[in-house]
Amino acid sequence: MLDGGTSVCSVSPYDFKPASPDPGVTCGQRYAPFSVRQNDITIERSTAAGHGGTVVIDGGRNTPLPYCGQASYSAADGAATGIDLNGHSGVVIDGETRSGIVVRGAHIGVWMQGGGSDTLRNMEIFDNGYAISHPWGYSSDGQGVLMSGENNLYDRLLVHDNGQDEFHSGSELHSGIIGYSDSGSVLSNSWLGAVRANPRYPGEPFNDLQLSGHDPGCTHADGVQIFEPGTTMSGLTFSYDVFGPGTNSGLFPSDGGTHATFDNVTVSDSLFLSPASIDIMTVNPVHGWDLNHDTLLAARDALLIPANGTNRITDVIKYGGSVYTPGGPWITSGNVWYGGEPLPGASAHFDPGFRSVPHGTLPSLASLFAVNLDPSGTASGSPLHSLPALLTRIDSLNASREG
Repeated sequence: MLDGGTSVCSVSPYDFKPASPDPGVTCGQRYAPFSVRQNDITIERSTAAGHGGTVVIDGGRNTPLPYCGQASYSAADGAATGIDLNGHSGVVIDGETRSGIVVRGAHIGVWMQGGGSDTLRNMEIFDNGYAISHPWGYSSDGQGVLMSGENNLYDRLLVHDNGQDEFHSGSELHSGIIGYSDSGSVLSNSWLGAVRANPRYPGEPFNDLQLSGHDPGCTHADGVQIFEPGTTMSGLTFSYDVFGPGTNSGLFPSDGGTHATFDNVTVSDSLFLSPASIDIMTVNPVHGWDLNHDTLLAARDALLIPANGTNRITDVIKYGGSVYTPGGPWITSGNVWYGGEPLPGASAHFDPGFRSVPHGTLPSLASLFAVNLDPSGTASGSPLHSLPALLTRIDSLNASREG
């Protein structure tokens, strides 16, 4: 049991505003990074009176990471890892309420290292990474969660504004270990994105400038990227998640160079808030994918999913963006598209009637946070219409569990 003391960090997700309490600095109970040492243990934040404040696993760097192209930067170097699961299995880490456990200021927020049947729940993992100096200024690297291991559950997480990908799985410079499988894992009720815009280009996140035409060599920040070398995996589930804004790709569980491939991926009831480059993509042909009750807001590309067998897309709304889905067959029903290119198979073409939606090829992060994608013209699409809707859902799930 982790003692949270009496101080609760009231801003969730943390928004980097000067007036906001800074977890581990001006609010919460601060702890040093730690490593898990055995299988089948549960680590929870206390909810007892006087002990139920915010638990902050602080990597030691309290100055936010530099934005890409920042001319000067100085900060203490953070720890290598905030929480290291050391490959153990059956581990549960639970903050009990939204953002009950915060992990920040390390090179890597949480590192799974290949254990199985682990659970991360009710955590906020942000501003993990490290600065890199270049002749043209600074950039950042480092991930929020290094996911690996089969049948893991990642639930009710806010993973945002880390140095590179929010979730990442593949060969790691820190370990030299490659080839973990993520088969059977679930990411649910979670947000992967960024609130920090680059001050020079408000349509792009602080760490990635690939679409503005002014990228000097920034990192490539995705919501989820998996590139296990030479591995074909099966069974990955996303449900009630929000991808973006502030990522380059939303979901990218594939890599052409390493031949990483993921079959039998389900994405349901999820919302894509216009990741800068593409909402969902896989480089290698796949089968067994099921996209259902999703809303895809796309400023540029919506889907890139080549098929080598049957895939399914049902009750999806795609608003803008290109579509590339060769191969098949595709099982389709109840789909709506408006702007850009049509969805595969049978789909209706009309304006879904969102309550509000930003326009332009690179809308600002602020405008994307303000959207209300509640459609008036169709019953298709995600039940989540905005990021605040997800936050409300997380709180409801926690209240139901307590009851």
